[in-house]
Amino acid sequence: MRLKVFTFVIALMFVCITQAQEEIVFVPQWTAQSQFAGYYVALEKGFYKKEGLRVRIEHPYASNSCINLLKAGKCHLITHHLTTAMCHIDNGFHLVNVQQTSQNNNQMIISHKPIRNIQSLNGMRIGRWKAGFCELAMILEKQHKLSIEWIPFIQNVNLFVSGAIDATMAMKYNEYFQLKTSGIRMPSENLLYFSDIGYNVPEDGLYTTLEYYKTHQIEVEKFVKATREGWEWAAAHPEETIDIVMNMTDYDDVKTNKLVQRWMLREYLNSMIDKKTGKRTYKLEKDALKLANNLLLSSGFIKKPVTYQQIVKP
Repeated sequence: MRLKVFTFVIALMFVCITQAQEEIVFVPQWTAQSQFAGYYVALEKGFYKKEGLRVRIEHPYASNSCINLLKAGKCHLITHHLTTAMCHIDNGFHLVNVQQTSQNNNQMIISHKPIRNIQSLNGMRIGRWKAGFCELAMILEKQHKLSIEWIPFIQNVNLFVSGAIDATMAMKYNEYFQLKTSGIRMPSENLLYFSDIGYNVPEDGLYTTLEYYKTHQIEVEKFVKATREGWEWAAAHPEETIDIVMNMTDYDDVKTNKLVQRWMLREYLNSMIDKKTGKRTYKLEKDALKLANNLLLSSGFIKKPVTYQQIVKP
């Protein structure tokens, strides 16, 4: 009898330890929105649970970014822009890309006046995100020898709408639509897409630390598999996905609506499609990394190239 009790206790302890080890805290780089729909779907539809994982999704806040939370050991996986991740790697914080969602660049500059060429930006007061993600804009300024006054904003378009700035950085799936629905006139000659001027560097990828990847490779691979399933389900069930996203925004007290999130989901899913294959590949392509390296190196953002073997893990 004692042997049976002892065996049961050991088994129970093993289950508890295993469950504790499998909990994964995931933090995207921004507040709750359709940009991260695949993760919300994977959690809501039980795709993570099916892989034997207990996953908790948290969101960053103004004073504590996802990268700071990862460095502090308060989360295990984050999303981040490729260029930003490469800068962190160059500075000695070894991030590894385990899945690449974005395949195309969504950044743009929206101006009150026509942008006849890149030199039209010279002397402008342009809004940019206080949270970062602006490496390409800084590279543009340096490469073309522009003088731009960058005005930081948190997450809305009020500065541009009020006329306090000449132009603003924007994401096609986010701020562009906010301005479009606000009634601001935005003819095509007032829009500058980074993807059209040789800066089509993909953005969001899924990252963890090299240390965590080495010690939790199986869990990371399961998370990646379930997340991919979440994105594919989201693409096939957009309206149900919007309901899941809205539940998340309500929980996090993010002021938005279905119209905004529907536009964001559609545009973000489009940005996930590789132009060469016409499919969502979920991998960082070597050509994309090469372009990012060339741009970051030429403007002094990194001191040496980030190799494919260094940043990408199978």
